[in-house]
Amino acid sequence: MMSKEIILFGDSILAGYVNGHPSDHITKSLQDNFPNYNLINASIPGLTTEEAEDFLPNKVYIHNYALIILGLGTNDDSVYDGLNAGRYAYNLDHLVAKLDPNKIILMGPSYTNWKVNQNQSWPRTIQFSLIAEHCSVIHHLPFLNLNKEMVKTGHPNDLLQADGIHLNQAGNKLLVNQLTNLINKKIAE
Repeated sequence: MMSKEIILFGDSILAGYVNGHPSDHITKSLQDNFPNYNLINASIPGLTTEEAEDFLPNKVYIHNYALIILGLGTNDDSVYDGLNAGRYAYNLDHLVAKLDPNKIILMGPSYTNWKVNQNQSWPRTIQFSLIAEHCSVIHHLPFLNLNKEMVKTGHPNDLLQADGIHLNQAGNKLLVNQLTNLINKKIAE
């Protein structure tokens, strides 16, 4: 029998960060779209791939999940306190190896407004998005290039809160719609 849990494991983007705190916006919206599944948001604001493995026993392994949305990179690609690209690639690959690849949907870093938040950089966001996409190709994982999907709207800054990093209501709606499509495809396999 297939487990009926879907875990969101990522940073503040998947945590639905609003006004300085995690919210249930992402979880509730996905729960509404998948009423036959129990949505568990195990995301941690500020999390990077560097320490994510430490949280797997208490946030992921305790569940018998059908799917896990792995969404890390927006903190990893920050300019001043982020990781170098090679370390991010290594960590992401290592995390995927610690999980069941048949149950993973991988999500790359979010678009950020580097003009508002100088700890963000467009070249790094693109680079880290490509690294995540490459990881998805190597491991044959469904992939959400969130940065690309936000840019495709033609107005990505309108999807962000005033801090230039976290998604606003419209950004969260785009994220939920993209994840819903990928989850539906994965469930149908």
